[in-house]
Amino acid sequence: MNRTYVPWLDDARVAEAATQTHVIWSGGRTLEAHIEGQRAQLRRAGPAILRYTGLLDESGRLVAGIKRYGLSVSVPGGGKAPGVGIGAVFTLPDARGTGAASELLRAVLDEARADGVALALLFSDIDPGFYERLGFVALPSLEHTATVSALPAETSLDARPSTPEDERWMLETYDASWDPSFVRPARTLDILRYFRFRNHGDLGWILRRDGRDVGYVLAALHDGKRDDGAEPPPRTLWVDEWAAPGIPREDVLGALRRIALAEGAAHVASWLPPHLEGEPFVARNRPTAIAMALALGEGFPMIDPGKTFFGSLDHF
Repeated sequence: MNRTYVPWLDDARVAEAATQTHVIWSGGRTLEAHIEGQRAQLRRAGPAILRYTGLLDESGRLVAGIKRYGLSVSVPGGGKAPGVGIGAVFTLPDARGTGAASELLRAVLDEARADGVALALLFSDIDPGFYERLGFVALPSLEHTATVSALPAETSLDARPSTPEDERWMLETYDASWDPSFVRPARTLDILRYFRFRNHGDLGWILRRDGRDVGYVLAALHDGKRDDGAEPPPRTLWVDEWAAPGIPREDVLGALRRIALAEGAAHVASWLPPHLEGEPFVARNRPTAIAMALALGEGFPMIDPGKTFFGSLDHF
C-alpha cells in the first residue's frame, strides 16, 4: 500500500481534516464553526507551535491526520530540550485496520528525531495500549478534588488579578518551583500564551505577601451545566496550576479558598504534580486524557513516570 506523508497540511487539507473529526471533537459546534476553530488555533499558535500533518492514499485522499505541537521540555539535571506534542490522531473509518495511524505517527516521530527533538508527549483518550506498543510510557494521570470548606481558613497571602505584564515573571516562578530532576514543560512566552488560549487559563491571580509577589494561580470556573436538565454539580474552580516557590502549601491552599469563595465555587479541582498532592484533595484516576511520553533523543534518559509531569494547562 503506497501512502504519502505530508508534514504540513495546507488550508484546504486542514478543512478536510476538521470535517473528518467534526463528529468526534466538535463539542456540539456546527461543521463550519469547528473548521474555523481549527483555523483559529493554527493562526493563534503560529507554525512553530502547531501544524497539521497527514497521510494521503494513492488517490490523494487524506486517510489519517495528526496535530503536531512544537514544545520545550525541562530535562533531568537542568537544561531544556525541544519536544513534540501529538494530538488529534484520527483515521478514516474505511482505512482503519490498515496501519495508517501507526504509519503516520512513526513518520512524525522520525521527523522529530531528525530535527533533534528529545521527547514526544500525547494525551490518550481511547486506547493507551496502542501507544504503548509504539514505545510510549503511561504517566500517572490523576484528577484531584476538594471541597472549598475543607481548605485552610487562614492564610498570610492575598491575591490580585494577573495581567499580561506578569507572564514573564510567571515563567520564572514556574521554573523555580520544580525539583530539577523532573521532566516537565519548559514554557516560552508564546507557548504559555497559546495554551492559556487553547485551554482553560482565562483567570489568573498573583499571590502576594507583605506587598511582594510570591506566586500565581491560573484557573477557570466550571458551572457544571448539563443538557439533560438534571441538577448540575456545584460550581468548581478548576486550577490549571499554581506556583509559589518557598511558600508553605497550606498558605497557598488558604489563598485558593479565598479565591474560590469570591468566585462562588464550592469545589476546587486540579491535576496536581506529586509535590502538591495530599489532603484535603481526593485523587482518582482519569478515564481520559492519560498523559504518555516517549524519549526520542539518544542523550535523553528513559522516562520515569514518577518524575515526569504535564498538567492540564499543557493538555491538547
